[in-house]
Amino acid sequence: MSFASYSLRGSTFCTIAAGQQIRARLILTICALQIFLHPVVSSADVPTGDAASALHYYAALTRILGFSTIAQIQQTRLDDVANYLGYSGLTGADLQNLPPAQLMNPGLPLGHAGLVPSGAAVFSPGDIIAIRFFAPKIMNIKEPEATRQLGWRKLVRLRAQPGSAAATHHIASGIILFNIFTQPGAQPFSPTDESVNTQVMLVTENSSVPAPNVDGPAALYWLDYEPLSKGGTLSLALNAFFDANELPQSSDGHRPYFVPDGCVACHGNNGRRPLINYLDTDHWFDRLDNDFPALKASGLPLVFDAQTNDSNAPAFKTAFDVIRKFNAESDDQVARAQPKHDEALASHKWVEVHAANDAHVAPIDRAIGPPPQWSRQQPSDENVLNAMNQYCFRCHGTVKFSVFNRQELRLPQFRALIDQAIQADAPVGLRMPPDRDLPAAVQSALHEFTR
Repeated sequence: MSFASYSLRGSTFCTIAAGQQIRARLILTICALQIFLHPVVSSADVPTGDAASALHYYAALTRILGFSTIAQIQQTRLDDVANYLGYSGLTGADLQNLPPAQLMNPGLPLGHAGLVPSGAAVFSPGDIIAIRFFAPKIMNIKEPEATRQLGWRKLVRLRAQPGSAAATHHIASGIILFNIFTQPGAQPFSPTDESVNTQVMLVTENSSVPAPNVDGPAALYWLDYEPLSKGGTLSLALNAFFDANELPQSSDGHRPYFVPDGCVACHGNNGRRPLINYLDTDHWFDRLDNDFPALKASGLPLVFDAQTNDSNAPAFKTAFDVIRKFNAESDDQVARAQPKHDEALASHKWVEVHAANDAHVAPIDRAIGPPPQWSRQQPSDENVLNAMNQYCFRCHGTVKFSVFNRQELRLPQFRALIDQAIQADAPVGLRMPPDRDLPAAVQSALHEFTR
Protein backbone atom coordinates (compact mmCIF):
# COMPACT_ATOMS: atom_id res chain seq x y z
CA MET A 1 0.00 0.00 0.00
CA SER A 2 1.40 3.41 -0.93
CA PHE A 3 1.95 6.24 1.54
CA ALA A 4 -0.72 8.33 -0.18
CA SER A 5 -3.37 5.74 0.64
CA TYR A 6 -3.16 6.50 4.37
CA SER A 7 -4.74 9.48 6.10
CA LEU A 8 -3.61 11.66 8.97
CA ARG A 9 -7.10 13.07 9.22
CA GLY A 10 -10.16 11.41 10.77
CA SER A 11 -13.52 10.59 9.23
CA THR A 12 -16.83 11.19 10.96
CA PHE A 13 -16.98 7.50 11.87
CA CYS A 14 -14.65 7.91 14.84
CA THR A 15 -16.40 9.98 17.47
CA ILE A 16 -15.00 8.85 20.81
CA ALA A 17 -14.07 10.42 24.10
CA ALA A 18 -10.46 10.29 25.24
CA GLY A 19 -10.10 7.98 28.21
CA GLN A 20 -12.59 5.32 27.08
CA GLN A 21 -9.71 2.93 26.64
CA ILE A 22 -11.42 -0.29 25.52
CA ARG A 23 -13.77 1.42 23.10
CA ALA A 24 -10.93 3.65 21.92
CA ARG A 25 -8.82 0.65 20.94
CA LEU A 26 -11.66 -0.97 19.03
CA ILE A 27 -12.57 2.18 17.13
CA LEU A 28 -8.90 3.03 16.61
CA THR A 29 -8.46 -0.33 14.86
CA ILE A 30 -11.37 0.42 12.54
CA CYS A 31 -10.21 3.99 11.95
CA ALA A 32 -6.78 2.83 10.84
CA LEU A 33 -8.40 1.30 7.75
CA GLN A 34 -10.06 4.55 6.63
CA ILE A 35 -7.20 7.00 6.39
CA PHE A 36 -5.80 9.27 3.54
CA LEU A 37 -2.71 11.52 3.73
CA HIS A 38 -3.62 15.13 2.94
CA PRO A 39 -3.03 18.55 4.58
CA VAL A 40 -5.51 19.76 7.17
CA VAL A 41 -7.26 22.98 6.23
CA SER A 42 -8.73 25.12 8.99
CA SER A 43 -10.03 28.66 9.25
CA ALA A 44 -8.68 29.02 12.78
CA ASP A 45 -5.23 30.46 13.36
CA VAL A 46 -4.31 27.54 15.64
CA PRO A 47 -7.03 24.91 15.19
CA THR A 48 -7.77 22.76 18.22
CA GLY A 49 -8.43 19.54 16.33
CA ASP A 50 -10.30 16.76 18.11
CA ALA A 51 -9.84 13.41 19.82
CA ALA A 52 -11.06 11.34 16.87
CA SER A 53 -8.54 12.91 14.51
CA ALA A 54 -5.74 12.33 17.03
CA LEU A 55 -6.68 8.65 17.30
CA HIS A 56 -6.74 8.32 13.51
CA TYR A 57 -3.32 9.90 13.37
CA TYR A 58 -1.75 7.63 15.96
CA ALA A 59 -3.28 4.61 14.22
CA ALA A 60 -1.55 5.66 11.00
CA LEU A 61 1.78 6.00 12.80
CA THR A 62 1.75 2.39 13.96
CA ARG A 63 1.40 1.25 10.36
CA ILE A 64 3.73 3.77 8.71
CA LEU A 65 6.50 3.88 11.31
CA GLY A 66 6.25 0.55 13.10
CA PHE A 67 6.06 2.43 16.38
CA SER A 68 4.08 0.23 18.78
CA THR A 69 0.74 -1.28 17.73
CA ILE A 70 -2.79 0.03 17.43
CA ALA A 71 -3.76 -1.81 20.62
CA GLN A 72 -0.77 -0.58 22.65
CA ILE A 73 0.28 2.85 21.37
CA GLN A 74 -1.77 4.73 23.97
CA GLN A 75 0.21 2.98 26.71
CA THR A 76 3.62 3.93 25.27
CA ARG A 77 5.98 6.19 27.24
CA LEU A 78 9.11 8.19 26.52
CA ASP A 79 11.12 5.07 27.36
CA ASP A 80 9.52 3.48 24.27
CA VAL A 81 10.47 6.47 22.12
CA ALA A 82 14.10 6.18 23.23
CA ASN A 83 14.09 2.43 22.60
CA TYR A 84 12.52 2.94 19.15
CA LEU A 85 15.42 5.28 18.30
CA GLY A 86 17.99 2.74 19.52
CA TYR A 87 18.69 3.99 23.08
CA SER A 88 17.60 1.11 25.29
CA GLY A 89 18.07 1.88 28.98
CA LEU A 90 17.46 5.61 28.53
CA THR A 91 14.27 6.39 30.42
CA GLY A 92 11.83 9.27 30.28
CA ALA A 93 13.07 10.36 33.71
CA ASP A 94 16.65 10.36 32.40
CA LEU A 95 15.66 12.48 29.42
CA GLN A 96 13.78 14.96 31.60
CA ASN A 97 16.11 15.19 34.58
CA LEU A 98 19.72 14.53 33.56
CA PRO A 99 21.78 17.67 32.84
CA PRO A 100 22.47 18.21 29.12
CA ALA A 101 26.24 17.92 29.67
CA GLN A 102 25.73 14.40 31.00
CA LEU A 103 23.28 13.40 28.28
CA MET A 104 25.63 14.59 25.54
CA ASN A 105 28.81 12.99 26.92
CA PRO A 106 29.24 9.47 25.53
CA GLY A 107 31.82 8.71 28.22
CA LEU A 108 29.41 9.15 31.11
CA PRO A 109 26.82 6.60 32.28
CA LEU A 110 23.22 7.67 31.78
CA GLY A 111 20.73 6.92 34.51
CA HIS A 112 20.55 3.90 36.74
CA ALA A 113 20.49 1.43 33.84
CA GLY A 114 23.17 3.00 31.67
CA LEU A 115 22.80 3.67 27.96
CA VAL A 116 23.12 0.73 25.61
CA PRO A 117 22.28 1.69 22.01
CA SER A 118 20.89 -1.18 19.96
CA GLY A 119 22.90 -1.98 16.85
CA ALA A 120 25.97 -0.03 17.99
CA ALA A 121 28.72 -0.68 20.52
CA VAL A 122 28.76 2.91 21.77
CA PHE A 123 26.98 6.07 20.84
CA SER A 124 29.04 8.79 19.20
CA PRO A 125 29.54 12.47 20.00
CA GLY A 126 26.70 14.36 18.38
CA ASP A 127 24.23 11.47 18.62
CA ILE A 128 22.54 13.36 21.47
CA ILE A 129 21.93 17.11 21.57
CA ALA A 130 20.39 18.64 24.71
CA ILE A 131 19.78 22.24 25.79
CA ARG A 132 17.56 24.10 28.30
CA PHE A 133 16.13 27.57 27.64
CA PHE A 134 13.51 30.25 28.37
CA ALA A 135 10.28 29.76 26.39
CA PRO A 136 8.08 32.88 26.24
CA LYS A 137 5.78 31.30 23.65
CA ILE A 138 4.36 28.65 25.99
CA MET A 139 3.16 30.78 28.91
CA ASN A 140 -0.06 32.63 29.74
CA ILE A 141 0.94 36.16 28.81
CA LYS A 142 -2.45 37.49 29.93
CA GLU A 143 -1.39 37.00 33.55
CA PRO A 144 0.38 40.00 35.18
CA GLU A 145 4.13 39.60 35.48
CA ALA A 146 4.04 39.53 39.28
CA THR A 147 2.08 36.26 39.29
CA ARG A 148 2.77 34.88 35.81
CA GLN A 149 4.42 31.48 35.75
CA LEU A 150 7.54 31.42 33.60
CA GLY A 151 7.91 28.90 30.81
CA TRP A 152 11.08 26.92 30.23
CA ARG A 153 11.92 24.13 27.83
CA LYS A 154 14.42 21.34 27.58
CA LEU A 155 15.11 19.96 24.11
CA VAL A 156 16.73 16.58 23.55
CA ARG A 157 17.55 15.41 20.03
CA LEU A 158 18.36 11.69 19.68
CA ARG A 159 19.91 10.61 16.39
CA ALA A 160 18.45 7.24 15.33
CA GLN A 161 21.01 4.50 15.88
CA PRO A 162 21.89 2.11 13.04
CA GLY A 163 19.72 -0.98 13.19
CA SER A 164 17.03 0.67 15.32
CA ALA A 165 13.36 0.40 14.41
CA ALA A 166 13.42 4.12 13.67
CA ALA A 167 16.30 3.84 11.20
CA THR A 168 14.57 0.89 9.52
CA HIS A 169 11.58 3.18 8.89
CA HIS A 170 13.72 6.05 7.54
CA ILE A 171 13.51 8.15 10.71
CA ALA A 172 16.68 10.19 11.15
CA SER A 173 16.08 11.47 14.68
CA GLY A 174 13.64 12.13 17.47
CA ILE A 175 13.22 15.57 19.03
CA ILE A 176 11.81 15.54 22.57
CA LEU A 177 10.59 18.84 24.00
CA PHE A 178 9.86 19.17 27.72
CA ASN A 179 7.63 22.07 28.89
CA ILE A 180 8.23 23.27 32.45
CA PHE A 181 6.66 26.14 34.42
CA THR A 182 8.11 27.90 37.47
CA GLN A 183 6.90 30.56 39.85
CA PRO A 184 8.30 34.09 39.33
CA GLY A 185 11.83 34.31 40.70
CA ALA A 186 12.25 30.55 41.13
CA GLN A 187 15.28 28.71 39.77
CA PRO A 188 14.11 26.51 36.87
CA PHE A 189 14.97 22.85 36.33
CA SER A 190 15.03 21.98 40.01
CA PRO A 191 14.67 18.28 40.96
CA THR A 192 10.95 18.80 41.66
CA ASP A 193 10.16 20.44 38.31
CA GLU A 194 8.51 18.25 35.71
CA SER A 195 7.20 18.71 32.20
CA VAL A 196 3.47 19.41 32.06
CA ASN A 197 3.41 17.74 28.67
CA THR A 198 6.20 16.47 26.48
CA GLN A 199 6.13 16.83 22.71
CA VAL A 200 7.96 14.46 20.38
CA MET A 201 8.80 14.85 16.70
CA LEU A 202 10.04 11.85 14.74
CA VAL A 203 11.96 13.36 11.84
CA THR A 204 12.15 11.64 8.45
CA GLU A 205 15.54 11.35 6.76
CA ASN A 206 15.88 14.27 4.36
CA SER A 207 16.79 11.88 1.56
CA SER A 208 13.45 10.09 2.05
CA VAL A 209 11.30 13.24 1.96
CA PRO A 210 9.73 13.15 -1.51
CA ALA A 211 9.63 15.97 -4.01
CA PRO A 212 6.39 18.01 -4.01
CA ASN A 213 3.36 16.10 -5.31
CA VAL A 214 5.25 12.81 -5.16
CA ASP A 215 4.09 9.85 -3.08
CA GLY A 216 6.14 9.22 0.06
CA PRO A 217 6.42 9.73 3.81
CA ALA A 218 5.64 12.91 5.70
CA ALA A 219 8.57 15.15 6.64
CA LEU A 220 8.00 14.42 10.34
CA TYR A 221 5.50 12.88 12.76
CA TRP A 222 4.08 13.88 16.16
CA LEU A 223 3.62 12.27 19.56
CA ASP A 224 2.66 13.85 22.87
CA TYR A 225 3.09 12.52 26.42
CA GLU A 226 1.52 13.16 29.83
CA PRO A 227 3.61 14.23 32.86
CA LEU A 228 5.75 11.44 34.29
CA SER A 229 3.96 11.74 37.63
CA LYS A 230 0.68 10.86 35.89
CA GLY A 231 2.16 7.80 34.23
CA GLY A 232 3.85 9.53 31.31
CA THR A 233 1.71 7.74 28.72
CA LEU A 234 0.71 8.97 25.28
CA SER A 235 -1.83 11.79 25.23
CA LEU A 236 -4.07 13.06 22.45
CA ALA A 237 -3.46 16.77 23.03
CA LEU A 238 -1.33 19.41 24.69
CA ASN A 239 -2.75 22.28 26.72
CA ALA A 240 -1.68 25.73 25.53
CA PHE A 241 -2.48 29.42 26.07
CA PHE A 242 -2.86 30.63 22.46
CA ASP A 243 -6.45 31.80 23.11
CA ALA A 244 -6.15 32.84 26.76
CA ASN A 245 -8.02 36.14 26.25
CA GLU A 246 -11.07 34.42 24.77
CA LEU A 247 -11.61 31.59 27.25
CA PRO A 248 -13.70 31.54 30.46
CA GLN A 249 -11.86 32.28 33.70
CA SER A 250 -12.41 28.70 34.84
CA SER A 251 -10.12 27.48 32.03
CA ASP A 252 -7.05 29.19 33.55
CA GLY A 253 -6.35 30.47 30.04
CA HIS A 254 -5.61 27.14 28.38
CA ARG A 255 -7.40 24.51 26.34
CA PRO A 256 -6.38 21.31 24.53
CA TYR A 257 -4.86 21.40 21.05
CA PHE A 258 -5.03 17.91 19.59
CA VAL A 259 -2.41 16.07 17.56
CA PRO A 260 -1.88 16.57 14.65
CA ASP A 261 -3.93 19.70 13.85
CA GLY A 262 -2.65 21.82 16.74
CA CYS A 263 0.93 20.88 15.84
CA VAL A 264 0.79 21.29 12.07
CA ALA A 265 -0.61 24.84 12.27
CA CYS A 266 2.55 26.17 13.94
CA HIS A 267 4.93 23.96 11.97
CA GLY A 268 4.24 24.88 8.37
CA ASN A 269 0.47 24.25 8.00
CA ASN A 270 1.04 21.21 5.77
CA GLY A 271 0.43 17.72 7.13
CA ARG A 272 2.74 16.14 4.58
CA ARG A 273 5.56 18.65 4.98
CA PRO A 274 5.64 19.96 8.56
CA LEU A 275 8.69 21.94 9.64
CA ILE A 276 11.05 21.84 12.60
CA ASN A 277 10.98 25.22 14.32
CA TYR A 278 14.49 26.53 14.93
CA LEU A 279 15.41 27.78 18.41
CA ASP A 280 14.85 31.52 18.14
CA THR A 281 17.34 32.82 20.70
CA ASP A 282 16.86 36.40 19.55
CA HIS A 283 13.14 36.37 20.32
CA TRP A 284 13.84 35.16 23.87
CA PHE A 285 16.05 38.19 24.47
CA ASP A 286 13.65 40.54 22.64
CA ARG A 287 10.98 39.81 25.20
CA LEU A 288 13.07 40.85 28.20
CA ASP A 289 12.61 44.46 27.15
CA ASN A 290 8.81 44.40 26.97
CA ASP A 291 6.94 41.66 28.87
CA PHE A 292 9.64 40.39 31.24
CA PRO A 293 11.54 43.26 32.91
CA ALA A 294 11.56 41.43 36.27
CA LEU A 295 13.14 38.39 34.65
CA LYS A 296 15.74 40.64 33.04
CA ALA A 297 16.53 42.23 36.40
CA SER A 298 16.87 38.80 38.03
CA GLY A 299 19.72 37.84 35.72
CA LEU A 300 18.41 34.29 35.22
CA PRO A 301 20.18 32.91 32.12
CA LEU A 302 17.77 32.54 29.21
CA VAL A 303 20.00 29.90 27.70
CA PHE A 304 19.98 28.12 31.03
CA ASP A 305 22.99 25.91 30.43
CA ALA A 306 25.09 28.98 29.61
CA GLN A 307 24.87 30.02 33.30
CA THR A 308 24.93 33.68 32.18
CA ASN A 309 23.39 36.10 29.69
CA ASP A 310 26.82 37.46 28.80
CA SER A 311 27.35 36.32 25.22
CA ASN A 312 31.11 36.83 25.58
CA ALA A 313 31.44 34.31 28.43
CA PRO A 314 33.01 30.94 27.52
CA ALA A 315 30.09 29.02 29.06
CA PHE A 316 27.62 31.01 26.94
CA LYS A 317 29.58 30.25 23.79
CA THR A 318 29.62 26.54 24.61
CA ALA A 319 25.86 26.42 25.14
CA PHE A 320 25.19 28.59 22.09
CA ASP A 321 27.21 26.19 19.95
CA VAL A 322 24.73 23.45 20.92
CA ILE A 323 21.87 25.64 19.69
CA ARG A 324 23.83 26.49 16.55
CA LYS A 325 24.24 22.79 15.78
CA PHE A 326 20.54 22.07 16.33
CA ASN A 327 19.48 25.05 14.22
CA ALA A 328 21.77 23.99 11.38
CA GLU A 329 20.03 20.60 11.35
CA SER A 330 16.57 22.16 11.48
CA ASP A 331 17.58 24.52 8.66
CA ASP A 332 18.46 21.54 6.48
CA GLN A 333 15.07 20.00 7.26
CA VAL A 334 12.97 23.07 6.39
CA ALA A 335 15.00 23.63 3.22
CA ARG A 336 13.92 20.16 2.10
CA ALA A 337 10.33 20.23 3.38
CA GLN A 338 9.11 23.73 2.42
CA PRO A 339 12.01 25.87 1.12
CA LYS A 340 9.82 28.90 0.33
CA HIS A 341 7.93 28.99 3.66
CA ASP A 342 8.50 32.00 5.93
CA GLU A 343 9.78 29.66 8.64
CA ALA A 344 12.45 28.42 6.23
CA LEU A 345 13.40 32.01 5.39
CA ALA A 346 13.60 32.90 9.09
CA SER A 347 15.64 29.79 9.82
CA HIS A 348 18.10 30.67 7.05
CA LYS A 349 18.31 34.19 8.48
CA TRP A 350 19.15 32.93 11.97
CA VAL A 351 21.89 30.70 10.58
CA GLU A 352 23.25 33.63 8.56
CA VAL A 353 23.31 36.26 11.32
CA HIS A 354 24.65 33.81 13.91
CA ALA A 355 27.28 32.13 11.77
CA ALA A 356 29.97 33.74 13.93
CA ASN A 357 27.89 35.83 16.32
CA ASP A 358 26.49 34.65 19.67
CA ALA A 359 24.97 38.01 20.65
CA HIS A 360 21.35 39.12 20.45
CA VAL A 361 20.32 40.50 17.04
CA ALA A 362 17.56 43.14 17.01
CA PRO A 363 14.25 42.42 15.20
CA ILE A 364 14.86 45.04 12.51
CA ASP A 365 18.04 43.18 11.52
CA ARG A 366 16.20 39.85 11.14
CA ALA A 367 13.84 40.86 8.32
CA ILE A 368 12.98 38.27 5.70
CA GLY A 369 11.25 38.20 2.33
CA PRO A 370 11.59 40.26 -0.83
CA PRO A 371 12.52 43.95 -0.80
CA PRO A 372 11.62 46.41 0.42
CA GLN A 373 12.11 44.73 3.78
CA TRP A 374 11.73 46.25 7.24
CA SER A 375 14.38 48.93 7.42
CA ARG A 376 15.95 51.33 9.89
CA GLN A 377 15.71 53.92 7.10
CA GLN A 378 11.91 53.97 7.36
CA PRO A 379 10.95 56.04 10.45
CA SER A 380 8.07 53.85 11.65
CA ASP A 381 9.35 50.43 10.65
CA GLU A 382 11.24 49.62 13.83
CA ASN A 383 8.35 50.53 16.14
CA VAL A 384 5.78 48.60 14.09
CA LEU A 385 7.95 45.49 13.80
CA ASN A 386 8.78 45.56 17.52
CA ALA A 387 5.06 45.74 18.34
CA MET A 388 4.23 42.87 15.99
CA ASN A 389 7.10 40.84 17.39
CA GLN A 390 5.72 41.30 20.90
CA TYR A 391 1.99 40.87 20.27
CA CYS A 392 1.70 38.82 17.05
CA PHE A 393 4.82 36.69 16.58
CA ARG A 394 3.66 33.96 18.95
CA CYS A 395 1.49 32.66 16.11
CA HIS A 396 2.41 34.78 13.13
CA GLY A 397 5.98 33.68 12.88
CA THR A 398 4.69 30.57 11.11
CA VAL A 399 0.86 30.64 10.99
CA LYS A 400 -0.53 32.15 7.76
CA PHE A 401 2.25 34.75 7.53
CA SER A 402 5.34 36.01 9.34
CA VAL A 403 5.47 39.49 10.82
CA PHE A 404 9.11 39.62 9.73
CA ASN A 405 8.10 39.48 6.05
CA ARG A 406 7.05 43.07 5.39
CA GLN A 407 6.03 42.60 1.78
CA GLU A 408 3.80 39.68 2.65
CA LEU A 409 2.02 41.82 5.25
CA ARG A 410 1.48 44.48 2.58
CA LEU A 411 -0.53 42.09 0.41
CA PRO A 412 -4.14 43.38 0.26
CA GLN A 413 -5.66 40.29 1.91
CA PHE A 414 -3.35 40.47 4.92
CA ARG A 415 -3.62 44.25 5.30
CA ALA A 416 -7.41 43.89 5.37
CA LEU A 417 -7.24 40.95 7.78
CA ILE A 418 -4.95 42.80 10.21
CA ASP A 419 -7.06 45.96 10.06
CA GLN A 420 -10.21 44.03 10.92
CA ALA A 421 -8.65 41.74 13.51
CA ILE A 422 -7.18 44.50 15.67
CA GLN A 423 -10.48 46.36 16.02
CA ALA A 424 -11.49 46.51 19.68
CA ASP A 425 -14.98 45.22 18.77
CA ALA A 426 -13.79 42.46 16.42
CA PRO A 427 -15.70 39.23 17.09
CA VAL A 428 -14.12 36.37 19.01
CA GLY A 429 -12.35 34.15 16.53
CA LEU A 430 -11.21 37.11 14.44
CA ARG A 431 -9.96 39.49 17.15
CA MET A 432 -6.18 39.55 17.48
CA PRO A 433 -4.20 38.85 19.50
CA PRO A 434 -6.33 36.12 21.11
CA ASP A 435 -4.07 35.77 24.15
CA ARG A 436 -4.35 39.32 25.60
CA ASP A 437 -5.62 42.86 24.98
CA LEU A 438 -3.91 45.11 22.45
CA PRO A 439 -2.88 48.53 23.84
CA ALA A 440 -4.46 51.51 22.08
CA ALA A 441 -1.09 52.92 20.96
CA VAL A 442 -0.11 49.63 19.34
CA GLN A 443 -3.54 49.32 17.74
CA SER A 444 -3.14 52.80 16.25
CA ALA A 445 0.34 52.06 14.89
CA LEU A 446 -0.85 48.83 13.25
CA HIS A 447 -3.87 50.58 11.73
CA GLU A 448 -1.54 53.14 10.23
CA PHE A 449 0.66 50.39 8.79
CA THR A 450 -2.31 48.78 7.00
CA ARG A 451 -3.22 51.98 5.16
